[in-house]
Amino acid sequence: MSAKQAVLLLAVVFVTAVGFSLSSRPGADASPVAAKKPAPPAQGDKIIAYYFHVTVRCHTCRTIERYSGEALKEAFPNELANGKIEWRPVNVQLPENRHFIKDYKLFTRSLVYVLVKDGKQVKYKVLGKTWELVGQEKWFKDYVKQEMRKYLRRLG
Repeated sequence: MSAKQAVLLLAVVFVTAVGFSLSSRPGADASPVAAKKPAPPAQGDKIIAYYFHVTVRCHTCRTIERYSGEALKEAFPNELANGKIEWRPVNVQLPENRHFIKDYKLFTRSLVYVLVKDGKQVKYKVLGKTWELVGQEKWFKDYVKQEMRKYLRRLG
C-alpha cells in the first residue's frame, strides 16, 4: 500500500467514525423524508444501484451520492425509466435497513450494484473506488458508468 493510499484510507476511516458518532446523536436528522422511508424489496430482473448512507452526512458523502445519481441518469436514462436499473439511496441507520451493513459487508458509505434475477439477488459489487475518485468528477462518473455496463451485460 502506498503512502497516498494509506493516508486516504485513514481519512475515510476518520470521516466514517465521525459520521457514525454524529449520526447516532438523539434527534439528529439531516434528511427527514429519506430517514423515514425504508428500502423497498427487490423484484424482477434488474440492477439495483444502492447508495448506502447514514442520517447525518458530510460534503464528500453527499457528493458521492450526487455524482453516482448523475452518472446513472446521464448514461442510462432508458434503463432507469423502464426499471432495468433502479437508483436507491438508503439510510442504513434506520432499523429496517441495518441488515444491509452485514449483507454487503459495508464499513463506510458505499455505492453497491446488485444483480437481481427472478426477484433474487444473484451477485453484488461494492464500488470501492468511489472514495478514491470523488475529487475527480469525470473519472468518478466514468467508473460508475463502466461498472454498470458490466452489470448490464450480466443481466442479459
